[in-house]
Amino acid sequence: MDGVFVNEKNRVLINEFLDAVPIEYKEIFNELAEYAIQLGYTPKRTTTKNFGIDFSKRKVRKTIMKFEDHDNGIPSRNPGLRLRYYASSNYSEIFKNGVKRVIEEKGGKNTGCRRCGDCKGKLEGYIYTYPNGKNVFRCGPDQMIEIYDFGMADVPEIKSLLKTQDEHLINKVKIATGRNEQIL
Repeated sequence: MDGVFVNEKNRVLINEFLDAVPIEYKEIFNELAEYAIQLGYTPKRTTTKNFGIDFSKRKVRKTIMKFEDHDNGIPSRNPGLRLRYYASSNYSEIFKNGVKRVIEEKGGKNTGCRRCGDCKGKLEGYIYTYPNGKNVFRCGPDQMIEIYDFGMADVPEIKSLLKTQDEHLINKVKIATGRNEQIL
């Protein structure tokens, strides 16, 4: 665990979070934290009353993942995990259900382009397909998706989604700046 952390501050923050979550989640969050740091994301404690950590990369100006000690700050709930993964179009039911919840949480009013300015001509976001074939779009750059009922078995797919999203964000920066060097 110590080899991945860029500095003592990161290690202390992650360990503090791991101490705040139930034992069955410690390995999951530790592995995801290590992976995000390997991708160049910096953990930062959120400024909310509940304990959370955002993983962001200054060069892409985005948070790719968020940990919460309790989902939505409700103490009776399990720890929360939010991800940005709109660059991927193929993912399992657990992630599809996260998109569906976001779309439906305000009676379908949380759909479409949010006019955040990040798409630059081509809409980028999540698409949920209902059983009747209806596709509903949700802005990607504007939305991190909350994942429910995740476990250790989901970690490889989460890492894959994070990697794809990171590559997408880096490519957007390279195109916008005209720079082709490595962006960490």
